[in-house]
Amino acid sequence: MKTASSRLLKGSAAILVVLVALSFAPRASADIFKIEDGSTCHHLTQAVANCNGSSAWLLTDLLQQLSAPNIIGSLGEGTDVFLVQNNIGNSFSFQIASTGQNGTGVANNASCQLSSSLFNACSIVDSTGDTTSLGATQINGLTFPATITFSGPADFGKTFYLEFISMQGTSNVVATPEPATITLLGLGIFSLIGARRRKARS
Repeated sequence: MKTASSRLLKGSAAILVVLVALSFAPRASADIFKIEDGSTCHHLTQAVANCNGSSAWLLTDLLQQLSAPNIIGSLGEGTDVFLVQNNIGNSFSFQIASTGQNGTGVANNASCQLSSSLFNACSIVDSTGDTTSLGATQINGLTFPATITFSGPADFGKTFYLEFISMQGTSNVVATPEPATITLLGLGIFSLIGARRRKARS
């Protein structure tokens, strides 16, 4: 009887040791950039609200909001989800900077995912040129900044969730010029070229 109870006690102690060891083991983390079908605003704990009031964010407006330094994950939530309406085009990209894991500027791995009928492709390119795409092997040691691209056949004007999942550290979108600013810049360059040609002829 004593032998059976001592075996039970030893077995319980071994299980307890394993559980304690697992609780202190470093957890695998992954920066996941995902688009998912959705149309509902949620009240989530994150620095930038899930919705713009009671409506979806225009994608350009959201990316502008997320350009504040270290805004994504700043409340320690790890995952931020936004309801957005795509006002950019069938394909859109943004660049993201991050403190990474333990302030290194590197995420131990990263991938892009789709749970949406609207999109059919996504990709990540980090600052060292490492790449991954939908269904491909994740990037191990993603070095920021990284460029994220989503695309599909008819995504302009559609509403969906843009999600930053299990992010390590805090992140932000690197500010990019709005489409109108890019158009004005292009017009300005063409005007200068035209003026130079006219001057050269006279």
